[in-house]
Amino acid sequence: MQAIRIIINTAKTYYEEMLFFFATGGILFITGLLIVPIPFALVGVWIIAHRAVRGLGVSWKLYWDAVKQYGLRSLQLTLVLAFGYGLLAANVWFYNTPDVSPIPDNVLAWTRPIVLIIGVVWIGLSFYAHAFLVELEEPGLLAILRSSLSLALIKPLTTLVLLIVTLLLTALSIAVPILLLALPGFIATLSITAVRTLITAVREKYGLTEEESGATDSTELQ
Repeated sequence: MQAIRIIINTAKTYYEEMLFFFATGGILFITGLLIVPIPFALVGVWIIAHRAVRGLGVSWKLYWDAVKQYGLRSLQLTLVLAFGYGLLAANVWFYNTPDVSPIPDNVLAWTRPIVLIIGVVWIGLSFYAHAFLVELEEPGLLAILRSSLSLALIKPLTTLVLLIVTLLLTALSIAVPILLLALPGFIATLSITAVRTLITAVREKYGLTEEESGATDSTELQ
């Protein structure tokens, strides 16, 4: 199964840079207390995962260069994703609050599943978004969202399995708090590995070039 192969490859890559990922997870945890710098720290973790998955060396210089080069784009992307989650939360509240929603129960029976499906798709898009931020040669916001959505829709089963794994790992990390330092690096490596593996599979299946499939190997820090 494709998802299992992605998870195994992720574990191998993560193990090779585990200490570095723990350190960047610590930085992300600290920035989480300040809220605003979170997107900048996130893209640093994802660029390290990007390099590790490609078998290239990692360093603190690369981390800080990524924060400077991609930080504002990551902030923009994170705000869009957060806005989407806010809309989803508002819809869930609206359709599940009888005193507020004027919609009849027979209509709600159809709208609730639709909102649920849209929510799962948005979570899948979010899972791939930062990976495409560092994978695309020209990572514009619309290109990132379009590529992430396309991959989530083209590979729904694999995406769903990866989301379940992410959810289980998050629950485990909450139960064992020290693992919260390891979690961001593993999720970043998982999403990068998934994007590269699935894009390659799509490219081979449909005979697409790198430009047509959206992801390239040419993303480098300037």
